[in-house]
Amino acid sequence: MAEYKGIHGTKIQNYTSDPANPLTGQVWYNATSNTLKFEQNFGAGSWATGGAMNTGRQQITGFGLQSAALAYGGELANGAPQSLTEIYNGTNWTAVNNANTARKAAGGVGSTAAGLIFGGDAPGVTEKWNGTNWTEVNDMNTPRQQVAGSGTQTSALAFGGYDGAGAGGPSAATELWNGTNWTTVNALNTGRYALAGAGNTNTAALGIGGATSPRAQTELWNGTNWTEVNDLNTGRERLAGSGLTTSALVFGGESTTAKTESWNGTNWTETADLSIAKKNGGGAGLNNTSSLSFGGDAPSGTRTTATEEFTSGSITKTLGTD
Repeated sequence: MAEYKGIHGTKIQNYTSDPANPLTGQVWYNATSNTLKFEQNFGAGSWATGGAMNTGRQQITGFGLQSAALAYGGELANGAPQSLTEIYNGTNWTAVNNANTARKAAGGVGSTAAGLIFGGDAPGVTEKWNGTNWTEVNDMNTPRQQVAGSGTQTSALAFGGYDGAGAGGPSAATELWNGTNWTTVNALNTGRYALAGAGNTNTAALGIGGATSPRAQTELWNGTNWTEVNDLNTGRERLAGSGLTTSALVFGGESTTAKTESWNGTNWTETADLSIAKKNGGGAGLNNTSSLSFGGDAPSGTRTTATEEFTSGSITKTLGTD
């Protein structure tokens, strides 16, 4: 059997820390952490199977990172809204304490240590997560479901949704959360529901797709106003998203598609499809190179437990430890 040196011309080198700019395919030993590592290139991106959820649901709320995500609520196959909460550690999902209010189609932002959920079919109700328990806090001004959001537990933005308080219909309402109260601010240009959101602050957000015509519209929030920017390549609603205003990813959606698109701050580009087509799934992730898709409604009508991890570019992977 050929050895590493015979193939690559060098031995595996020892380092006290990971090299600053490893080459694609490079293998090294980190003597500090006692781990064998290598640099893998995923090119334009690909989805890989992650650990399955404990309970499959659609219209689920998700936020966090690919390796540390939270999934809340959603709807079972029998139509029952849920208060179930699960946390993903990059490998497995673990059931944790339920929220106070069962619901589907809520918005959510934050991390596994400090999160916020709002709206849904429990109109206006807001709860915050401290890493262990949920606590009900002040309601939204405009009750709505299928709402999107961006930001953190103490500084959030909620936008769009389906307004169930009045005559009903697509909402353009936008609200800012300061950690205590919601304040109504300038509305979206186009009212819509079942849209995706991206952004980790309440001063920079993307509102993407949703139930409006032509379902491809993207709007950018600058902290004061919404501005229309370049459309998705494939218009859709009931899609999931994650990332930032300069680096975002959206995936799935109506009519039960596997399509994935990547945002570079200016344009959307189609990239690798999900393995399982779905709508009403959850999403989490830092940017357009690291994202997580989970739950949702598969083509058969199944509330799937499937989790997929999206990766693009080059990342360092650990092979093993001493």
